[in-house]
Amino acid sequence: MEDIPGMVTSLEDILVKEFRICQSLHSLTRDERQALTKNDIPALSTLVEQKEALLDDLGQIEDRRRMLSQNLGKEFGIQSISPSLAEISTSLSSDVGGRITHLREGILAIAEEIKVLTSGNRALAMASLDRVDAIQSFLLEIFHPTISYDRPGAPKNNSVEAVWDVEQSA
Repeated sequence: MEDIPGMVTSLEDILVKEFRICQSLHSLTRDERQALTKNDIPALSTLVEQKEALLDDLGQIEDRRRMLSQNLGKEFGIQSISPSLAEISTSLSSDVGGRITHLREGILAIAEEIKVLTSGNRALAMASLDRVDAIQSFLLEIFHPTISYDRPGAPKNNSVEAVWDVEQSA
């Protein structure tokens, strides 16, 4: 039998780290919303880099948590290949199991808030891209070359005229 109390303590530590990273991601996602509303591209770039680093850290922590959960599952005789934290916490004392359950619930709650914020941020980003596309199309339509027929051998006029007419159709 391995050091179960040590593995449980390690699992709690990892869950605390995961919770803190989720809190940081939540904060960065709120900051991202502010940068999107202000069209602050340099701030957005910095925030995206910070979020990528946190997501890398989160991935590593999740891998360690999964490994510890599998080891604890084996020690407790849980038949699942990848036991959940709920399954593990039922095998622990009520104090320790309760702490793990609370950490798990906190992580899930923050993750859900991040998901909602991210969805809104994505909508803001898409609206900004649509606006840029519309402006680009408008500018390209304004400055298009005139289509005309010139007699063969006549000098070519390569100037571009701006068309300022507004279509009145509904």
